Amino acid sequence: MGVGYDLYRGRNDFNFPKYWRPMLLVSLGLVLISILSLFTRGLDLSIDFEGGTVWEVPSKTLTQAQASKVLAPYGESAAEKFQEATTADGVRILRISGRVDSVETATKASEKLVAAAKLDEGAVKVTTVGPSWGKDITRQARNSLIVFLVLIAAYIAWRLEPKMAIAALIAVVHDVVITVGVYSVFQFAVTPATVISFLTILGFSLYDTIVVFDRVQENAVRLGRTGQYTYFAIMRRSLNQVFMRSVNTTLITLLPVVSMLVVGQFIFGQATLGEFSLALLIGLASGAYSSLFVAAPLTAYLKEREPRFVEIRKRLESRGVDTTDTAWHGLQSTGAGTAKRPVAAGVAGASAQGSGAAPVTETSFDGHPPRPRKKNKR
Repeated sequence: MGVGYDLYRGRNDFNFPKYWRPMLLVSLGLVLISILSLFTRGLDLSIDFEGGTVWEVPSKTLTQAQASKVLAPYGESAAEKFQEATTADGVRILRISGRVDSVETATKASEKLVAAAKLDEGAVKVTTVGPSWGKDITRQARNSLIVFLVLIAAYIAWRLEPKMAIAALIAVVHDVVITVGVYSVFQFAVTPATVISFLTILGFSLYDTIVVFDRVQENAVRLGRTGQYTYFAIMRRSLNQVFMRSVNTTLITLLPVVSMLVVGQFIFGQATLGEFSLALLIGLASGAYSSLFVAAPLTAYLKEREPRFVEIRKRLESRGVDTTDTAWHGLQSTGAGTAKRPVAAGVAGASAQGSGAAPVTETSFDGHPPRPRKKNKR
């Protein structure tokens, strides 16, 4: 009845392993581009990290050219960036970022801007940040990231298993590198709000990955002991079971983020909301992608090399089974509500005329054996 109906009923069986290799190549390409851009273009760090001064001029008439002319006597770096914003009251704000040699110079420059914009004394808001404060913020952000990754790695290794912890951390690093790479390629400003967004991205990425891994571990225990399933088949089945949950969670999370970006940045011109939501938008999308196409395949490749699953694969191949067929054959139905007698995933290629394959059993849509029917009492 269509893909949408199958998704709604939980009967989807997308061939995720088929796309793992090309998607990993895409991820590798994006990571390389991000790293190359970081080394060649760098990041556009805000004054919070490098130090500097910001003047906020509430004026409808003062232009960027006029402001540059006013600040020109205080050095070439006095007016480096301009940004226009509108407050909730409809007041236009011209935000000027630059660097001057002292706080006193910044105060004198603000008085010149007041005169040029014909404002009352003290109407221009001045914020000055020293370079030492910016270095302290950078150090705290770096230390927070390291502590976060260590604690999460320890938790996943204890709660699930070490191979999953390795794959989850690689996926998190993948998300952060790509997000930072986007900021480097397009030269978006990196502010403390952006750093907070990065930490939020880490949490969401790990949440989505752990949801997938929890189902994988459950299926590995239940299906792995039958000796009829490769780890690729178990992973494919698990991803299909959590696919709609992952998609729905991501979409619901992205809706308010997009709203913040559109309303905050483009309608009201609030830079902080724009900086925060832009990083979230990129990172959340990357986190949903990495849980399916980075963490999952890395875990599958690592687990397939364990002696247990190597033995299962060899035993199936000795029976003439096509182990590359990871499809879940218990999804189709014949008639109303009755499950077709399926062939277990990973055993689809076995000869029906007896090649040593295990007998086929009836399986329900969710992969669990159906409950036995009760006999009618007479």
